[in-house]
Amino acid sequence: MKKNILTLFLLLNVANLFSQNVTIKGSSNKPEALVRLLTYKEMLTCEQTSIFETKSNEEGEFVIEADIEEITLAQVAINLERVDILLKPNANYEIEIVIPEQEDDASYFERQQPTLKMIDAKDDNLYYQYYMSDMIIDDFVLNNFNQLYRGRKLSLLDTLDVVIEKELGKINNDYVKNNIRYRKAAIQMMVNNDNAKKVINQYFNKQEILYSQAAYMNLFQEIFTNYLTSRQFNPSDIRDMLYADYGRFVNFLQEKDVFLSDNKNLAEIIIAWNLKRMYYEMPDEKNLILNYLNIMLQNANNENNKEVINDIIKQMHRLSFNAEAPNFSLKDVDGNIVKLSDFKEDLLLVQFLDKTTSMTDYQFEMLNGFSQQWQDTIQIISISAKEYFNSYKKVFDDRGYRWLLLNLDNDILLLEKYQVKTFPDYIILGTNGRVGMSPAPSPDQYLDYHVRRLYNYYKKNDKK
Repeated sequence: MKKNILTLFLLLNVANLFSQNVTIKGSSNKPEALVRLLTYKEMLTCEQTSIFETKSNEEGEFVIEADIEEITLAQVAINLERVDILLKPNANYEIEIVIPEQEDDASYFERQQPTLKMIDAKDDNLYYQYYMSDMIIDDFVLNNFNQLYRGRKLSLLDTLDVVIEKELGKINNDYVKNNIRYRKAAIQMMVNNDNAKKVINQYFNKQEILYSQAAYMNLFQEIFTNYLTSRQFNPSDIRDMLYADYGRFVNFLQEKDVFLSDNKNLAEIIIAWNLKRMYYEMPDEKNLILNYLNIMLQNANNENNKEVINDIIKQMHRLSFNAEAPNFSLKDVDGNIVKLSDFKEDLLLVQFLDKTTSMTDYQFEMLNGFSQQWQDTIQIISISAKEYFNSYKKVFDDRGYRWLLLNLDNDILLLEKYQVKTFPDYIILGTNGRVGMSPAPSPDQYLDYHVRRLYNYYKKNDKK
């Protein structure tokens, strides 16, 4: 009997260990939609992890239950549309999300953004104070723009503290305090106009690194993105030192810069972040830079730095030239399954489609001409959103287009994997399922040139 009671006790504790400590009851105007909760691992690269997935019901209602260890900035995604939310462990939320209907002729930059309405938040007032303090700061800067940026009246920031306390009362949560602190620091940097020297000394020198704080990392990017080329470092010296070993490179930087030598943990992130920028600006040194980042990953000062460096490397690889392309398995017009792995020896031009428009008609005509010129050089695959597939099937039948038309169906996350932002969108895939060019230009923007360039590259290198 005692053994059974002990077993039951252990099972209950295990269940509690894996129980969800955050609940979000929500509704949207998108019934039977894919609903996800995505959290940020850290706020420098803003790399995300999907920690919960469900579907809204016929009324658009859904429930999210997840476990988080600390206050976390996150996003709720309804299909591919996202809204920001701040979550606290052991809290409950009730929200409403509205996805606006987009006008057919609206460009990507004119799209109306979805909105989140917080109906109720049982989180010790965290959500309210965080978003309200942000609004107060935005309004304060707007109303005092001339005095701050032209009059250089830094003393006004003391007035801002008074306004926040008057509106919101005492701020007790450290996350909100730090958000206010680093938002004010960003204003101070612009007011001081001293190349951020005072802000660096006051807010970063020997200070705690706030990996999950967006305001901290936004300021970090503003100050440190060009740190290795905008201060006392000569770009040619940086380039030369890359050809030394990693240890000499770091020692060189720390010997030249007291701040880097005094803040080794922060210096590691600053160097990694600058190497990411240099990776795109110094094509001849790409392999060296990537090797340095991998060494940094193996020898990172702590787990948080290791996570940041790993995310930097991951983003550099994602959809980069010769990276592994996201796989797909979709049905063609006859219901046959077509997989990316079916085209190991072929170059592919993948076209993503949603609505039928005059632009798609125009680009189809150009693609038809190219397909006759290219012949077996490259295979064309058009992937249509589920709701427009039958319309495109009719277009292909009526006009005699002979390349593959595939149905995206419910695999809408494929659009995220390929980072599709506008339609039509194009990607060139090389042999063995590798990325050739992403995104690729449209047919009227030198697409033919890039197809031939990549064809010659793979023809030459596949023989080796």
